Amino acid sequence: MKRLFCIFVSLLVSMQITQAQRVSFFARPYTPSFSTGSIRDFLNDINQHSSIIIEYAANFLDTGRIITLKGSPETIGVVLQQVLQDQKINLLEKNNKLIITPSPVPLPDDFFITWYSIYGIVKETVSGEPLADATVWHPARQRGSYSNNHGYYTLLLPEGQNVLYLSYAGYDTHKMEINLKGNTRMDVFLTPKSDISAVTVTSAPNAAETEENKASKEANSNNIILGESDVLRSFYMDPGVKNIPEITYGMLVRGGSPDQNIFLLDGNTIFNPTHLLGALSIVNKTSVKSMHLYKKNFPSRYGGGLSSVIDVMTKDGNMQKWQGEANAGLLAGSFTLEGPIKKDRSSLMLSFRQSWINPILRMLKSGIAVDFYDLHIKYTQWVGKKDKLMFNAYAGHDELQLHQNYTNNQQRWGNKAAMLNWNRVLSPRAFINSSINFTNYDNLAGFRYNLYDSTGKLVQNRVYNTYSSIRQYNVRTAVEISATNNVRIHVGGKASYTRIRPFDSNVSAEFIDRPGDFNAFPPLAFNEMVLFYENEIRPDKQFFIRPGLHVSFYRHNDFNYTSWQPRLYAVYKLNEHNQVDISYNHMTQYMHLVTNPYMGINSDAWVPSTSVLNPEESDLFNLGYRYSDQKKLTIQADVYYKQMKNVTNYAEGKNLFLNTTDWSQRVQLGNGWSYGLETKAERVTDNWFLQVSYTLSWNWRRFAGLNNGVKFPFKYDRRHEANAAATFKYNKHWRFSSFWMIATGDVYSLPNQVYPDFDDAQQISDPLAPKEYRLIYHSSMAKMYRTLPYQRLDISASNYHSLGKKLSARLTAGVYNIYGSPSQYVYDLEGTLGKRSLVVTTKYQFFKVTPYVSYSVAF
Repeated sequence: MKRLFCIFVSLLVSMQITQAQRVSFFARPYTPSFSTGSIRDFLNDINQHSSIIIEYAANFLDTGRIITLKGSPETIGVVLQQVLQDQKINLLEKNNKLIITPSPVPLPDDFFITWYSIYGIVKETVSGEPLADATVWHPARQRGSYSNNHGYYTLLLPEGQNVLYLSYAGYDTHKMEINLKGNTRMDVFLTPKSDISAVTVTSAPNAAETEENKASKEANSNNIILGESDVLRSFYMDPGVKNIPEITYGMLVRGGSPDQNIFLLDGNTIFNPTHLLGALSIVNKTSVKSMHLYKKNFPSRYGGGLSSVIDVMTKDGNMQKWQGEANAGLLAGSFTLEGPIKKDRSSLMLSFRQSWINPILRMLKSGIAVDFYDLHIKYTQWVGKKDKLMFNAYAGHDELQLHQNYTNNQQRWGNKAAMLNWNRVLSPRAFINSSINFTNYDNLAGFRYNLYDSTGKLVQNRVYNTYSSIRQYNVRTAVEISATNNVRIHVGGKASYTRIRPFDSNVSAEFIDRPGDFNAFPPLAFNEMVLFYENEIRPDKQFFIRPGLHVSFYRHNDFNYTSWQPRLYAVYKLNEHNQVDISYNHMTQYMHLVTNPYMGINSDAWVPSTSVLNPEESDLFNLGYRYSDQKKLTIQADVYYKQMKNVTNYAEGKNLFLNTTDWSQRVQLGNGWSYGLETKAERVTDNWFLQVSYTLSWNWRRFAGLNNGVKFPFKYDRRHEANAAATFKYNKHWRFSSFWMIATGDVYSLPNQVYPDFDDAQQISDPLAPKEYRLIYHSSMAKMYRTLPYQRLDISASNYHSLGKKLSARLTAGVYNIYGSPSQYVYDLEGTLGKRSLVVTTKYQFFKVTPYVSYSVAF
């Protein structure tokens, strides 16, 4: 594979060199002495008045044919295109000479044409914000391109007069006429439409090629929780994407666990991008420029996770004027402010959000207390016309206390991230983006374990506190090269250093909230280097193929691992309405997330791969179909099969959270499989947006030490799930939305053995003393049970109105979880000393029937 990869790169480079030489040859200036003459006359004139010599034999060339030139040609290529048209010849280039030889077929029509690049940045007129995925289309030759995440586009066009159309969803199409005489930079400004219809989740403009899903920032019931709009929740409408809000980062994609999702904020990895245990993302919608989800086709520039990649790009900041938006809802208040430091040169974007729902929760006696905030700052500076510097900083923190029935949990977690980014327009066909990144994640969890006698009297009170953290530094660079209009190259690399404190612990009578009070476990560190290469190739209008390769080099202590990860994605358009696609992805993940099932919620430990705990790997195959018509009806269907190796499971009967050096022996490795069918349909009209999705899936695991080595349904196995969303635009002021979902229950397991803990190493000084009595749960057999089916209905209404010439507002009211459905995807065990019994509790209700209202003002 390495040899094939090198040969492929060499061929592409040689093709580009040959093409560049030919273009340079025909681009030389030349003005003919006359406009009408024979082929012989024009060839002799070129020999006399240009810098090249043309050699030919008259016996195979119709030298007497009379030619009348059109237009005002100024280069050798334009003249030869007309003079030698339809002649059955071939051309050899040698020592600054053109040698004409006979051929059975004529040269291609555009052989002599000199092609130039038109390139630049696509921006929004109002703010100067770069627009990602804007379409650039040349209708005369049916050629097109699209802008990247930083608004950069490039397109090869023939010299002379050209007409281009630039478009972007929600913006007026821009017509551009240009007379190309050389490589030309044209920055283009698009104007927002005055009235934009509501949408929720739409395909990116280049969907036929990349099939990535793009989240919308519109406020609809499927992405609002307690009045707070969350763009990440739009993805929950996508088939194969499940939401379990009672676990850390509660997004599950195609049978994978939460740690198998990669979340990138402006290219920086965020290890837990959620609040409220997965119910709300850290991204304030007013600061988002674009958000894409990859779950079936992974470009080779992404790595580190097996299930999905969410790539979030935030706004650069308005470079024309100061503007902002403030929102006040039941759950939190937020604002975003952006504006120029120096017009058209530098800008600042500041976004902040703070929860304030605790007084209401106390009044309702819910047993829940939540507190979180987000702070995001971004500074952008143009240095000349080719270079742009961006500095990002993010800080967020969560604190959650849960006191329901016998459950008593306390969690505190937070993220900090910073990034310095530099991108540069290297040439008319090349763009480079480089960054230095830092990210830090802390997770502190406490679980109170109470034991009662037969009369209900408390006889044991223990709080098991755990602390973990991840700190990562990385340097990354990526180059985009447009070799031709039909070949685009992405190449780059990354070097990273990661340091983990996986499971410091402290057993006490009370909750501990200071990391310094924990028994320190030696940090675990590893290094990773990545190289990636991929092509986007369009052999014709119907076919698109994107081969790629991601290579990573991993080192932890004395353990080294090299992973070759080939990627392939191809699309074939059957006609203007139908297309099929196929993809294959091999992925490797070096970090494992291990969750203790009996330590309450959010008790996670991240650990690196070792010689014992090998890296997780997956192979994903996907076959997809897409139909779309002129009436804006879209139907999609995918079947997939994913095989996983070295997935992790908590080693039953062992205590992962003890500070011992043999921690890797307390984690089980096994294999996994997931497969299924995903379908989705969308219908868009002037007043309606309708979306329905259905997922049928299977999710299996197998561990040698569990269930006698027989495969069993994994705990996130959910056989059927259906979603439906509708948005109705009554007029320019009122919009009404609803979201409904139904799903079969999740799988959970009960222990088949329960016995007292008499091990001194587990801090039991006197096993006969009731206050020291503790049960150990052992599951050598996977006794699987399912929770009850779950369904939920949310509704909302929004009123858009003006508060003056410079102020607009939106009032949103709705009801979350109209049925009052319990979550039912979290279970716990309660022990009774006298009866030696266990009780299973599953019906937690973090959010019951919850009406909400929010008010946003844009200025």
